[in-house]
Amino acid sequence: MPSHYPASDSDPLPPVYHARHDPDGSAKLSTTVVHALAESTGVDVTDSTSTLYDSVDPDALDALFSSRHDGTPRTGGTLSFVVYDHRVIVHGDGRIIIEPPADGF
Repeated sequence: MPSHYPASDSDPLPPVYHARHDPDGSAKLSTTVVHALAESTGVDVTDSTSTLYDSVDPDALDALFSSRHDGTPRTGGTLSFVVYDHRVIVHGDGRIIIEPPADGF
């Protein structure tokens, strides 16, 4: 489940959102990213004005970080893209970082 680490009150930068995907869970990586984006931006997950597919192919994202053909996990690599003006960074170890726009919300 996504988790959020807010910035302190004295921090002038907007908070960075952190989530973690469980590769052994039932959700696909793309689904975890969609839910993390919804939670971090306050946009309902069913809002169709902008979708993950507008920035990255969800099936390609899932395949990129899925287990290798021999079953060994892919733990290296990162992919970054922008959704709702937020920079999304997906790491091969399951970490998802969502950085808000530099000018805030």
